[in-house]
Amino acid sequence: MKKLLAGIFSLVLTVVFIYTYYRLKQVAFLYFAALSFAVCAIFFTMFAYRNTTSRIKMLQDRLEVWNNISYHVNQAGDEAFNELPIAIIVYDDMYQVKWGNDNAKSIFKSSFIDSNIDDIDSQLFERVKSNDEKFTLFFDSNYYDVYHDPNNNLIYMFNETNREELRKKYDNRITALGVINIDNLEEALKDYGVQESSRIRGEFLGEISDYIEKYDAYLRSVDDDRIIILCDKESLRKMVANKFDVLNKVRDVGVKNHLRTSVSIGIACYDVSSNELASLAQSAVDLAERRGGDQAVINIQNEAIQYFGGKTNALEKNSLVQARLMAQSLKESIENATNVYITGHVMPDADCIGSMLGVLKMAMSSNKEAKIVLDLKHLDEVTGRIIDTIRKQEPELFENMIQIEDVDYKANSLLVICDTQSPTIMCYTELYKKIKNVCVIDHHRSGEIGFENTIFSYIESYASSAVELVSEMLSFYNKDIKFTELEASILLSGMVIDTNNFTFRTSTRTFEAAAILRQLGADMIFVRKLLREDLKTEVNIAEAVLKAERFLDDFAIVRLDLEEPIHDRSLLAKISERLLTIDNIKASFTIGILDNGMAGVSARSLDTYNVQLIMEEMGGGGHLNSAATQIPNKSINDTYNDLKEILRRENDDVSEDEKMKVILLSDVKGRGKKDDIINVANGYANYLLTHSLAVEATDENLKEIEARKAQEAIDLENHLKLLNKLKEEIETKSINVYIKVGADGKTFGHITSKQISEEFEAQTGVHIDKKKINLPADIDFVGIFDATVDLGNSITASFKVNVLEQK
Repeated sequence: MKKLLAGIFSLVLTVVFIYTYYRLKQVAFLYFAALSFAVCAIFFTMFAYRNTTSRIKMLQDRLEVWNNISYHVNQAGDEAFNELPIAIIVYDDMYQVKWGNDNAKSIFKSSFIDSNIDDIDSQLFERVKSNDEKFTLFFDSNYYDVYHDPNNNLIYMFNETNREELRKKYDNRITALGVINIDNLEEALKDYGVQESSRIRGEFLGEISDYIEKYDAYLRSVDDDRIIILCDKESLRKMVANKFDVLNKVRDVGVKNHLRTSVSIGIACYDVSSNELASLAQSAVDLAERRGGDQAVINIQNEAIQYFGGKTNALEKNSLVQARLMAQSLKESIENATNVYITGHVMPDADCIGSMLGVLKMAMSSNKEAKIVLDLKHLDEVTGRIIDTIRKQEPELFENMIQIEDVDYKANSLLVICDTQSPTIMCYTELYKKIKNVCVIDHHRSGEIGFENTIFSYIESYASSAVELVSEMLSFYNKDIKFTELEASILLSGMVIDTNNFTFRTSTRTFEAAAILRQLGADMIFVRKLLREDLKTEVNIAEAVLKAERFLDDFAIVRLDLEEPIHDRSLLAKISERLLTIDNIKASFTIGILDNGMAGVSARSLDTYNVQLIMEEMGGGGHLNSAATQIPNKSINDTYNDLKEILRRENDDVSEDEKMKVILLSDVKGRGKKDDIINVANGYANYLLTHSLAVEATDENLKEIEARKAQEAIDLENHLKLLNKLKEEIETKSINVYIKVGADGKTFGHITSKQISEEFEAQTGVHIDKKKINLPADIDFVGIFDATVDLGNSITASFKVNVLEQK
């Protein structure tokens, strides 16, 4: 510091001497300035040298310290690389291992330098290739926490087998609670004596007990047909691996004793409170029963719900599933509406009245304002009798039947149309035009014209009646719906008429639906009284049968040349049904002039001819065994001649010289699909050509159709590629949906397809039409469910719906 000050002082003197020289012009001061500057330079040089020497010494001391530290660091690094249980792998951009420490080599038990990671372990390769930064790897009976640095191509592995085994042990000991219901046991044993029923019950319980004991589970019977089981997750997984063959054993006991019994099993395994676990188990067994019973439903936390069994009576079970889904959709539509109006077709029959009444009861059970809109001035004899009976015996029910002028249109009104899917024959078309939310329930085959943009459609062409469809939905809509004897009997009367006393179009579903109505209070004797004919009608039917003409052996035709128009249009149907009782008659037709001036035709058949197709050709429609039409500006004889021409074609009573080959321009029911080449009678070919339904099969038209088919095949292939790409995208997704759970573990409401559609779009950005989403059952408890989406062209996609408790 002194040398620095001396240098500065010398520098100041130098400046003073130079200044004096310029002022006095004396050379001596210039010499003094040069000497002073030289002294200044000496002092500054001495100061700089001393400072540099000190800095060099400091750096030498620091370097010595770093050398000591580096030794210890190297020792620690060597220990980390070679002694600590850390496996380290370095790989290149081609996923080839370039270096690995001894621990890595001991794990994979090979010299893996220059080996591809895929050759070492495919699971590790997939995770590394996906740039996963942290994951757990199971390899050679050990678990490893893997930390991956994709930026530097480094992999670190820590053995955490002890932790994972402890976690697995805890997971295996999570409690599973199950409920087993022996379905229909009490009902099946009611005709047996005490000793015999005890023996049979013991067989059922013995099979269940033997099965449960194999898995070290606790079993407790809480009722004659209800059992509680308790086990852990490990035992439950063994049962799952066994696929619950106890279902088959219990079924065999029932078969051996000629009993229709089965078991429904519901098991829940969650790490939750006992109260909530019991609620989940009950929900699982409820789901098994809703799916038709004879099956097990297993709900394990963080896993998709699994189903076992339910393989008997597959057709009937599938029908129940469809009915349940339809009931769920109808309920959703009704509960989202402000009010509900229910109507049917013109001149409603008993099936139409009964199905409308069933929908009315469902809507009222949802506490919705609901009315049946009915033209009370135009009813046939039977429906008039039904309405009069309602007016007299249940005036409160009659108040729910209104005329069109009493309809109060609201922004969110719902219209439910029963027993028809054609706007041209519905009771009041203005309802369809003014109410945008429309539901359709019908058992007829679809015609050329239908209701557009419906929010719900339940159409089963092989169901016996609309009442059958409604009765099935009643079981799933609301268990608390109550019917009076009259109400249930009216529904049953619709089924009786449409099946002609359960002789036509009946199936197992038909009788099960009738049984549902019987349980609701329907009285068959009352139905028979309600549907009895008066003497005049019986006389008219008998006289008509006497006039019947047999045509082409298979057909019977009646022309009613009455003095007055026919007011009761059901008379035509009754005559046709009576004609079918004649031996070897396969289809019957009755023609008459109606009170509206039109020529009416009623057609009935057994199983050889589809009369719906015949009536559609004449401008009408209906069912394959029951159809009708009304033709304006036609006499009975003209209608008769037209009908015979069609029947000749149906019976193939036309020579080859009288036929023509045509190419269909659109689908024609009973004839073929668009672009099909068919050979038909000249008269029918002319009908197809004049109505732009076909063109003549010339060489030029055939070449054009082949070219169009080729282009359509290319378009279809591209469309299928897009659908498959969408399927792949959907199946990579899963969503969370929340449901409210009460303090007692019970849930409020259920998850709907609408909610799932909205949440899927919100969480994934992909829109799915709620009508295309199919759910396995009502989702009214927490768990992981599989939802499927119908994308069209027989392509379906599935994704997971994780239902969680709303906090």
